[in-house]
Amino acid sequence: MEQNIAVLGPAGTFSDSACQKYQQLCTRPLQPVYYPTIDETFHAVGKECVLGIVPVENTLDGYVQRSLDLLLEMDLKIIREISVPVQFSLVANTENVDEIKTLYVQFKSSGQCRRQIDSLSGVKLVITESNMESFYLVQQGKPGEAAIIPQHMLSQSNAKFQIENVTDSSNNVTRFLVIQPGGVLEQSGFNEIKVSLYVMPQIDEPGVLFRILKIFNDHQVNLVSIMSRPTKRNMGTYNFYLELNGIKEQKADVFEALDSLKKQFPVKVLGIY
Repeated sequence: MEQNIAVLGPAGTFSDSACQKYQQLCTRPLQPVYYPTIDETFHAVGKECVLGIVPVENTLDGYVQRSLDLLLEMDLKIIREISVPVQFSLVANTENVDEIKTLYVQFKSSGQCRRQIDSLSGVKLVITESNMESFYLVQQGKPGEAAIIPQHMLSQSNAKFQIENVTDSSNNVTRFLVIQPGGVLEQSGFNEIKVSLYVMPQIDEPGVLFRILKIFNDHQVNLVSIMSRPTKRNMGTYNFYLELNGIKEQKADVFEALDSLKKQFPVKVLGIY
């Protein structure tokens, strides 16, 4: 029986591309259901949908802060990550770039095409919820309007003027997480393992971050990323989002490090994948 997977939509977004990539890897049939915001995508998992795909990090623009916060707030687990190459083009209902008066761009995409945006002096910038919203708005054909859209949508644009490859880097990639309702953590069966977790110190005192880092150093576990997120209780207090990785033979070291960490701090393991 076909099951639903929540996707940050509409169809045609990079989230949709990540979903298609996951569907090719997955043995069960999945029907994408598109949601207009990250929050709605998260909240659909475990209700209308058995799984969800959400963006978590971009090469140029860093972490998606809202995704990090919702991973902590909600009882969901990460089961896989999917990486998607991300490139953008500019399309406009004009004869040339100098005639552009309004530019539609998605809130995260704006940070990935900064050089092109900054070169458009005097242009009104309108931030959208999705790249496809930007695409649909410029498709209405109003003179002087332009949009930054996914490059794979360029062939479907009816705009008069186009600039290909406006992304700040040719190596731009967005990482997506496949999430499911919480429960018993599945241990990764892959040759390489990755662990995402939150450490939530209860007391703000000198040496907290050092103690966290020392545990992974002592167990020779590779800590690839650490991001502080406000606790939203008091100014200057933080939780820490961490990502670890290693080969399958290091799994015992990873779990020993996690056990040591749990003895000193509250820990929420988000996924082993």
